[in-house]
Amino acid sequence: MKLRRLLRYYWLRLSRLRGDPRKLAWGMALGVFVGLTPTVPFHMVMVLTLAPLLRVSVVTAYLGIWVMNPLTIVPLYILAYEVGAYLLFPGGVLTLPEAWTWQSALEVLWRGGLALQVGGVIIALPPAVASYFLTLWAVRRQRQRRRSGTVCVQPLSPDAP
Repeated sequence: MKLRRLLRYYWLRLSRLRGDPRKLAWGMALGVFVGLTPTVPFHMVMVLTLAPLLRVSVVTAYLGIWVMNPLTIVPLYILAYEVGAYLLFPGGVLTLPEAWTWQSALEVLWRGGLALQVGGVIIALPPAVASYFLTLWAVRRQRQRRRSGTVCVQPLSPDAP
């Protein structure tokens, strides 16, 4: 599937959602936040658990987690680790031990994992806030245009470019 067609598909899905625009926007912000945290195997579980608890849109939260994908995972994880290590261990470099023991392995995992999680939360906040306002604006604008009759949303045909 071409990228343009895929983006159009998700835009149409988002624009056709019913409900309070703020709940849709909060759902997207939750999904983007969770999607940018370094918890890859648990993104969907976290969103499907947190969205109903927070009473936000589960669908937009699910759409939001797709900001983390195979193309973005490596640079985001590196950035998250660097930010976390800078804040938690200023001047201290995470070094691998010369002799591996259970204690040294746990120390490396603890320090590296903590830096990754803290950095992930910090770098996830600005895009989550931005996605809230962008989604809120887009949903309100789409609904206003639909009410005024200036837009006609047509379903995608299988042979559309």
